Amino acid sequence: DWNGVAWTQSFDTAAGEWTTVRLPLAGFVPTRFARTDRLARPFRADRCTALQFALSKFEYDAGLNPRFEEGRFRLDVQSIGVVRA
Repeated sequence: DWNGVAWTQSFDTAAGEWTTVRLPLAGFVPTRFARTDRLARPFRADRCTALQFALSKFEYDAGLNPRFEEGRFRLDVQSIGVVRA
């Protein structure tokens, strides 16, 4: 349901550099259309069915992404994994 709660977490990239990004499940923020959903139920990893990367000029609650730049963007992903704590 793309109109439901989206669990999001921001990270930065650097052009031309490989970066390892670790996003702890506890750090994901429940949002609806870039607004924090303070009434959302806790995240359940066992119910996660999709993953999406988005380049946005917005952060949470209408704040602007200070590193956003218009124009071409490329994100190469070597691997995605899940590590249990």
